[in-house]
Amino acid sequence: MGEHHDCRADLELARRAGQGDESSWKDIYDRTCGRLFGLLCFQVGNREEALDLLQETYLRAFHRLSEYRGDAPLETWLRTIALRKAIDWKRTILRRWKRTVQMTESLVKVDPPSGEIHGDAERVALHKALASLSPAQRAALLLREWEGLSFREIAGALGCGEGTARVHHSRARARMRKILGSGPVRFRADRPEGRLT
Repeated sequence: MGEHHDCRADLELARRAGQGDESSWKDIYDRTCGRLFGLLCFQVGNREEALDLLQETYLRAFHRLSEYRGDAPLETWLRTIALRKAIDWKRTILRRWKRTVQMTESLVKVDPPSGEIHGDAERVALHKALASLSPAQRAALLLREWEGLSFREIAGALGCGEGTARVHHSRARARMRKILGSGPVRFRADRPEGRLT
């Protein structure tokens, strides 16, 4: 944005858009969407997720146009909303990632008690099968099967492409099936049984 940007014009444009003037809203979108999309792509590293966050940004902005006071260029105001959306997305992925890492460590780094009675054989088998996976395969499997993340979200968590995330997950499932067979697998006692099919 230029040094002499006229925020008064932005304020008027936002006022008209907030009153339902579609051409004003289209003008706002056309002027800002390219740079906002580039910003979100940089922040989340995934075009599809960036598109979703871009849509959420404009939806939030539309409902909050009355809050824009013209103290800064309209695009700066929109960038702030977009960045908050990206930060929220990263925090959600990070929380899920941390939970998965903690669960993974409990399964593959701590030997099951030798004297445990309930589900001992199944837990030992699952423990060994998960330990045999690479970290990326294990994360992809657990983020998908345990947390229910989409491959797009898994890709964001792992810092790779969606196709790579799918490959990690597919290879992990194949190895788990090879080791455990196709019977039901219980990831944790308080979860319903799932089946690697």
